Parts: sequence; structure tokens; C-alpha cells
Amino acid sequence: MKLATRILLIAAVLLLALPAAATYAQSDATTVTTAFAENQPNTLDPAAAALGDEFLVLRNVAEGLVTYDPKTLKPIPALAESWTVSDDGLVYTFKLRSGVTFQDGSTLDAKDVKYSLDRLARRETGTSYTAGLVLSAVVGWADVRPPAPPAVGEGTPTPEPPKAADSLSGVAIVDDMTVSITLKAPQSAFLNRLTLPGAFIIPEGAGEAEGFAQKPIGSGPYKVAEFTPQQQVVLEANDSYWGGAPEVKKVVIRVIPEQSVQVVEFEAGNLDIVVVPESDLPRIRGDEKLKTELVEIPTLSLFNLRVNLNDPQLKDARVRRALAMAIDRQTIIDTVLQGQGVPANGLYPPGLSAYDPSFAPLAYNPEGAKALLAEAGYPNGITIELRTGQIETERRVLAAIQQTAVAAGITINVNATEKSLYDADRTKCTMQAGTVAWGLDYPDPENVAQLVIAGSSTTRINCGYGTYEKAKDVEKLYAEAVASPLGDARDALFRQLQEIAVGEQATLIPIYHGLSTSLVNARLGGTPIDNNGTRQFALIKLNK
Repeated sequence: MKLATRILLIAAVLLLALPAAATYAQSDATTVTTAFAENQPNTLDPAAAALGDEFLVLRNVAEGLVTYDPKTLKPIPALAESWTVSDDGLVYTFKLRSGVTFQDGSTLDAKDVKYSLDRLARRETGTSYTAGLVLSAVVGWADVRPPAPPAVGEGTPTPEPPKAADSLSGVAIVDDMTVSITLKAPQSAFLNRLTLPGAFIIPEGAGEAEGFAQKPIGSGPYKVAEFTPQQQVVLEANDSYWGGAPEVKKVVIRVIPEQSVQVVEFEAGNLDIVVVPESDLPRIRGDEKLKTELVEIPTLSLFNLRVNLNDPQLKDARVRRALAMAIDRQTIIDTVLQGQGVPANGLYPPGLSAYDPSFAPLAYNPEGAKALLAEAGYPNGITIELRTGQIETERRVLAAIQQTAVAAGITINVNATEKSLYDADRTKCTMQAGTVAWGLDYPDPENVAQLVIAGSSTTRINCGYGTYEKAKDVEKLYAEAVASPLGDARDALFRQLQEIAVGEQATLIPIYHGLSTSLVNARLGGTPIDNNGTRQFALIKLNK
């Protein structure tokens, strides 16, 4: 779409919406208005939430035993004021914070913790992908979620499915204000996992109340006052919050799917915080006022190509390495992303303890790529199809790869299809390679290292991540690292895993680690956006 046409369309949308939009202008200094990054939440039930926009609301409304420091991202106390860990790393004992009340007036105790974690564990209520991340290592998980019986042949009676336990035996009430959680094996990032919204604590019985998924009950600094589908979610300050009443008394989160429209609304004074798309960055950086309101946050993310390791061409690690070396990552960042990122030469983004800035075995080297292809039996080059969905940035990234790969003797065909079709094909791995935009769920190397092992991922199993050369070595390193205490020795294991899975085998092809750029109204001080990229409204200080 030509720029002039795009601007006219945006202007037309805003003119049609002007009477309604005018109501969003700040009525008082204690109100903050923003917009969802993509669309409205489908649910605000912590045990079911799975989308970033759902997490945005929940991280302001509810809390878990543990949260993360907004700057360092390390686990810090929340509803648990303290905890101890047994010498063998298996038993975590949490002492609950006294005097905490939920938004329905009830008081936090150990029964609420037990109820919330059991509810997350049960298959019928814990539908969020975070359930397994938080609880799969807890004793009793397999009893609450027993595997389905194996398929049987025609004419053979289907065995009765195993009866699921109703609660986690590994989560125990020690006394009214103490809870213990027992793991099957040490998991050094367990506290990080407890910061996920799936582990947020709600009052006993609250999850069964009508309308809970639209107006959840938590203990956080805000409560949901309004959920109007396709329009907005409104939060009101919880003045009895144990951490102190927030300065921002009201938050309006609007549904505006087009990010460029969000930017125009910011300039009109109708939004206080917006994410800026790449297409708007050159103009904003050239604006004397707007550029002073730009906030850049490095994201814990990895944009990469998932490779079909069973493909006749790409099953050869030399071909995979050649493809990786045909990508000019810095050019992609400078042109397509407008500087919003850093080259990814390995798995771990800057900010993680296992990040190694010197690791770059697959840096851009078209001549080296040609040599690898010739060694693999393709002296005249090779043609590879890369798949993606309909996200404009991802299509443009693949178009840039298409251009730079020519110098390496690689012809790239880009196949961009409707998202649901691409997702289905990627899951079945009926492709050679395709885009994956991976955002870390929690700040630990294990959360990105899992991308190079099959695990329980249907996609990675179908793509051969459990059977490629040295797959067992990588799985062994992963298991050892996950169980090791935090520290240099653990990081060394993750780096060794990266050397094999990426440097030698190129089981996935890293492209870039992202950078999120937002516009933040100058009247908002404090920490409007934390280093996890989350808008935590209670951390905002209002500039007078």
C-alpha cells in the first residue's frame, strides 16, 4: 500500500471515530490510557490465559507467590514474603505475606494457594500453556494429568482412561500461612517459572464464579472494573493493595488493532503509551518532541527459522549451516527493523546469563556458504522454500534473506500463507523451514534452549529434533543444565549445548533478538514499562 493511501485511510478511520475518540482525552491527571498490542483478551482467567494482551491485564490485577524485579528480572517476593529450599533442591517452603486481602475482601491464606495451583494443574481448568511450565516438575503432576491410553486397533475394546487425581500431592498446606511444593527432580529455574500468570493466586472457589474470566479476582494493585468486548478494558486502583495504593487511579486499555492508528492517537493526546511499528520510526525519530518520548526496551526474544531436519536437502548439517551463513543479519536490522534488534548468532539474547557475545560461528559469509554447499554435493547452488504467515515484518525479513542468499548460491522462494494454514503446516512440519518468533516466558536460558530439543513439542518431534545427529547429546546437556544450581557451571552447560545444536548442527537458524520501541507520555515517570516489556501501571510515578 502506498504511503499516501495509507495515511488517508488512517485519517478516515480517525474522522469516523472522532466523537467516540474524544471521550478518551484525559479527564484527570490520575488516568492512563493505552491500547492492547494486538487485540482484546479472550480470557482473564490466570489458569487459561495464553496471550500477551491477557498477561498485560493479569500482571496488574493478580500476583503469584513470586514476582520479578522490574529492572533485573530476578525473582523477588510477592505473596510469599520469604522461602527456603531444601539442600537437595526438591522442597520449596513458602511463608505467606500476612495482611493481604483479595479484591473481594477475603484474606490470603494457604488454602488459596493450594486451590489455585490445583486448578492450574487440572486439564479441564488449566488450559494455559503455562500450566506445564509451572507445574510439570511438581510431584503429582502426572497423577492429575495422566496420559491418554494408547490407541488400539479396530475391534479391540478401548481401555478405560486412567482416573485423574483431583489435586497435586506435591503441593501441601503446612499451616494457615505456609505452603510447601515438592519437585520430582531439581529445577533451578522453578522460581522464575512461578512468576508466570498461570501461577497467580486467586481466592479459594473464585474460579467457579460466573463472569470470572472477564472480571477475575486477584490481590494486585488494580481490579477489573469493565470489560467491553471489542472496545476496552478498564482497571481501577485497589486502594487496599498491600504494596500501597498506586498513583495512577484508573487505566483504560483500548482495542485498536492497527499500530499505526495507535501512534496517531498518541499524537492526538488520546493514548499515553503505545508500541511503535517499524514503519513509523523514521518519522518519529525525526520529530523533535516525539523522539524525546521514545522508550526502547531490549526484548528477551529470538526470531529464527525452524528447520525440517528430515528434509532431503536440509537433513545435511552442511546445507543448514550454509543457509545460516547466507543471512546478512545486520542489514535486516538496519533496513527492515529500523534498528529494532541485534543480530542473533546463537540461542540466548543479551540479558541472559548464558549469553556469549563472542559466539558467532554462522555469521554472514557467502563464500563460506558456497564452499559448504559444494562439499555437500551442491556446487551449482540450491533452492529452498521458506514459509511464514501474514505478519508484514516477517515477510519483509524473508524478502531480505532472499536477496542476500543469492550471493551464497541459494535461491529462496518465500511462501506466505494465511496464519492458520501456516501454523498447521508448521506443526506437521510439511515444510523445509519456517519463521518462529519466540518470546521468552521467563528470563532463563532453559526457556530458549528447549527450542533445539524435541521434548513434548509436536512440531519439533515432527521436524526431527529428537533424531538428528547428536540429538541425544543435546538432550543430556539440557537435562543436566536444568537440574544444576544457578551459576557459571550451569551457564557453561547451556553454552556447550548451543555450540553443538547451533554452531555444529544448525538445527535452527537464529536471525535476530528484538527491541521493543514505545512512545510514553512525558507526564509518566517511574517505570511505565519494565525490562520484561510489561506495562506495570503501579510502577508509574506521575510527574507534576
